[in-house]
Amino acid sequence: MPVGSDVAETPVDRALGRPAERLLASGGLVSAGFATSSVFVSLFFYITSGSVAKMALYGIGRYAGLIVMSGVIVKVFPDASPRRLFRVGLSLTAVFYCMLILLGTRVAGLAVPLGLFNGAAAGTYWFGNNTLVYDVLAPGERGHYYGLSFAIMSVLNVVMPLTAGAVISRIGGEAGYVTVFSLALATFVAAWWTSRRLRSTRGVGGVSLRYALVFPLLRASWGRMWMATAFRGFKQAAGEIGLIVLVALATRSTTAQGEFAAVASLASVGTSILAGRLRPEWRAAGMWVGAAGYALATLLLFLDADYGMLLVYGLVTGLIYPGLMVPLSSVILETIDDDPAAAELRGGYVLSREIAANVGRIAAILLLLLLLLAAPPTAAVLGVLTAAAILQLVVAHLGSTADDHAGRGAVLGSAA
Repeated sequence: MPVGSDVAETPVDRALGRPAERLLASGGLVSAGFATSSVFVSLFFYITSGSVAKMALYGIGRYAGLIVMSGVIVKVFPDASPRRLFRVGLSLTAVFYCMLILLGTRVAGLAVPLGLFNGAAAGTYWFGNNTLVYDVLAPGERGHYYGLSFAIMSVLNVVMPLTAGAVISRIGGEAGYVTVFSLALATFVAAWWTSRRLRSTRGVGGVSLRYALVFPLLRASWGRMWMATAFRGFKQAAGEIGLIVLVALATRSTTAQGEFAAVASLASVGTSILAGRLRPEWRAAGMWVGAAGYALATLLLFLDADYGMLLVYGLVTGLIYPGLMVPLSSVILETIDDDPAAAELRGGYVLSREIAANVGRIAAILLLLLLLLAAPPTAAVLGVLTAAAILQLVVAHLGSTADDHAGRGAVLGSAA
């Protein structure tokens, strides 16, 4: 349960308190910055280098940086408050965008180091954000919070990529990308300014990397959520990089990149809110619908991977996938709650979750690079997306049966 709670609560849908609203507002501004630029940062590496591999190496550097920085935080800065980590992460993210603006097309030769730096920045931010979510939200607020959060993110992913794509197309060339990166930079600065009102909670605590790595082995229920998080991370990276490649090959247009992101996100707005309102007895069904729908949509790409079919894929997955994603986010926190020592070990759990997500993301990119050695880009991407679809069915099984495995395995009190 969140830090400071003394009595277990049954998760029920309820309105958000002021601390949760402030976290939602600051996080929304951060989402606006990422929605404006994330697709186009990866695309910039692809266009400036002319290589899918360069874009993939940037992704590997970024996800490796996320893992390393998460380990550094619990080892070197155990007393840093989550709010401070949140703000420092935003500051480092702003520095990253300043570097993109200054370097321009020279980024192509710096894919790995720039990826590592951006990963370290994002790792600092996400560690602070994810710990604040656990600290600030009461169990009854979580489903509502995640539903609203994903809905806001979906709206932003409609408006901002369309705007950014139009800006790049109108201005053209390097100047267009620099303009978009400057808009994102301004948004991150605004998020940093508003985050000063977030609630300050105690430091994450000194949890060793070794203990974070063995957490999944000490508790059966957390081991299952660790795998679910890793497989979801696999899907995220497969989609982020693979779909940029497919849209680029089908259209050669930056505007089309924004349109695709907008279609997928617009479809998910209402579904995210509804998924956040699901009662516990309906969450399993929601997860299976989300996973099965995603798998069926992936099969459509084997019929034809042209732009029209990609838009259909984006529409279907955007509409269906929140049924899996939103309930699973709440289930993961409830699994942490089940540990009697959760309040003391929350930093270790956040670290363990970050490792899982980024191991899954790196695995997806490595599989893509491996397939690129033996197949054309379109076939390689479809192979990775197929693996992601299969893994989401496993995620649905793990999430929907989480309650059956609650309390199994060793208690982590000895890891404190």
